[in-house]
Amino acid sequence: MKNTIFILLLFLLTGCSQQLVFERKQYNSSYSPNYTTSYNSANIKMEVLEAKNDDNINKIIFENIKELSSFIDSQNLTINNYNQLTKGFVDTYKNAKNKTPGNNIKNWDFELESNIEYETEEFVNIGINYTSSYGDASGFGGKRSLVFNKQTGNQLKLEDIFINPKAVSKLVEAKFRDKYHVNNAVSLNQQGYCFETGSFYLTNNVFFNIEGVKFLYNINEISSYDKGSYEVFLTYQEIDKYLLIK
Repeated sequence: MKNTIFILLLFLLTGCSQQLVFERKQYNSSYSPNYTTSYNSANIKMEVLEAKNDDNINKIIFENIKELSSFIDSQNLTINNYNQLTKGFVDTYKNAKNKTPGNNIKNWDFELESNIEYETEEFVNIGINYTSSYGDASGFGGKRSLVFNKQTGNQLKLEDIFINPKAVSKLVEAKFRDKYHVNNAVSLNQQGYCFETGSFYLTNNVFFNIEGVKFLYNINEISSYDKGSYEVFLTYQEIDKYLLIK
């Protein structure tokens, strides 16, 4: 009886201290019946992090990757997993190709990779890098940040990360204006930017590293495509007093 109780307690203690473990998985698909350098080919390659013991984290990562796969926006596709996503990419290309005179359509390419950007005992920061090209459309790419509480598996929002997001936004804006030589006396949108609210706002793309926190605005997010992406970096010395997570 005592041995049974001991084993049960050991099991419970082990379960409570179970570590969050990620593994890499590949999901690829391609179509190239008459391959040439620029035409008649579709290729999708994804290297995805999946938590071995947290379905909620996996679901959130998947939904974000699905959202980044813009080829499905106007398609009547059922996509509930990565295999369906890669198949949907190729099937959508085939449909577009069949509707094109001479079945001649430029290549489609989609590549994605997710990585652990930073990790502590309290949280893990996952970064998703992606590039895409759909025929005649200009190639596009970017990076998305997801921050998770390791104990609950919940995704953390800005208000879960910072004590005072408004104060952090002012701090980031000051750095932004200084770095990109923005006139303080004139609104950002009057200087070629396109903030939806008409004024500066804090991005959700928050990346941690050993030295501090990076705030990333992807291509087309706050300015025209040709201007590229924008980023502001704050050291822990500058931002530590605002952090709710360590």
